[in-house]
Amino acid sequence: MYNLKNNLSIEDNYQNGLLPQRNQTGVFYSDSSCRSNLSNFQLSSENRRILKKTDSFSYKKIPLSEFSFTLDTQKQIFSWLKILGWDFPINSVKKIFTNHIFNTLYIWEDQGGNTVAYSICYFDNHISHIAYVFYDPNISHQELPIRLSLQCIIDSQKENLKYCYLGRFNPESKLGYYKRNFPGFEYFANNQWLTYNKNI
Repeated sequence: MYNLKNNLSIEDNYQNGLLPQRNQTGVFYSDSSCRSNLSNFQLSSENRRILKKTDSFSYKKIPLSEFSFTLDTQKQIFSWLKILGWDFPINSVKKIFTNHIFNTLYIWEDQGGNTVAYSICYFDNHISHIAYVFYDPNISHQELPIRLSLQCIIDSQKENLKYCYLGRFNPESKLGYYKRNFPGFEYFANNQWLTYNKNI
């Protein structure tokens, strides 16, 4: 893994398999990136099952600039992170909410109107990236965490984007292994984008 600050466009950095560093705006790093190639968009039976199992949740997709990152929101996310055991400093959370390349936010609610998840994304005219998700630990073993990424893919396809980038994936360690079931799934290895072979 290495950090890289270059003169490439954001889209070109993603195309080269790089991901944005969470604590430094404009810095990208090399890791096991993956994406959904939206030219091969087709929902599988597993995708449709996830949608059906999570249809009791609702979401709003808004410009991140319109969201007020209040102390209450910070406390809520901090408590989620602590229970989930995630190594994600609250200063990094504040950075990606308020001063980064990310420009779109999904806010998910349960039937009672309680906020249960946030998805921080980047959208432009050609690509999207669901970069970070935070969610209530009570739903961690349900289907909603997978729905967060799946919904971003679906919305990106509706907007006629080329790719929806999905963060990290490693077929050997099975990091992000659930992502292989997403439409048009590809991962970056050996300086090229590869289609995942589920039969291996």
